[in-house]
Amino acid sequence: MEEFFKNLPIKNIVSTIAVILIAVLVYLVLRRPAKRILGIQKNNRSSTFLTMIGSFFRTLFFTVVFLIILQINGVDVSNLIAGLGIASVIIGLAVQDTLKDVIRGISIISDDYYEVGETVTIGDITGTVMSVGIRSTKIRDAATGNVVTIANRNIERASKAGVKFGIIVPLPYDLKLKKAEEIMNEIAERAQKLDDVSELEYVGVDEFSQSSIDYKLFGSSNPKRRIQAKRAVRHLVLEVLEEHKVSIPYPQIDIHEKKD
Repeated sequence: MEEFFKNLPIKNIVSTIAVILIAVLVYLVLRRPAKRILGIQKNNRSSTFLTMIGSFFRTLFFTVVFLIILQINGVDVSNLIAGLGIASVIIGLAVQDTLKDVIRGISIISDDYYEVGETVTIGDITGTVMSVGIRSTKIRDAATGNVVTIANRNIERASKAGVKFGIIVPLPYDLKLKKAEEIMNEIAERAQKLDDVSELEYVGVDEFSQSSIDYKLFGSSNPKRRIQAKRAVRHLVLEVLEEHKVSIPYPQIDIHEKKD
């Protein structure tokens, strides 16, 4: 490597440095109006699409700069490009995951999976979409606040978080229906004062489970605050049940002993 640099003409070194400096300058000059365009986009889908296009052209720009530097330093770029046909199978295997990311990234936009700023659930992560790149999607996890990067190829399905949410409240079988519904209506009424809850109503009995009767509350909130809203409602449920001296049932197992 040292021998290679010793044999490089000064002219090549100066030209290489000049190309790098010019490339950085052009990149910085073009990045400012690009950010301004993204900043004035009111439509999240347009913003997401432009972010992906910007990611593609940024990669293309630096690839061209790299090829120019190779040409300056005596590498026959035309032969290199022609030789890519021979190595295409090897390169294809090496970058197949990247190609999957790019293809899935395009389908995310075209099929309207989600947009920048939307709250979505992907796998076991629910959060706000921060950016959609040519290879990955960044989401701010609503539960932890961490920014999670997910390769686009791993996004098989995504569900957009709506404003509605449901809360199941299990109550004991020996609690009278009238009393149970009084408690549920009280929870719904007091929940109107919670910051993250837009509305909450008691909708009735949801299910007869093994150890409890499940009553359902149905509410709405800002999708970005839905997790916080559900936590606040659950906290309120415990408060109200404690005030009424009602315990949430827990699973029980009956054991029958056979006597000889």
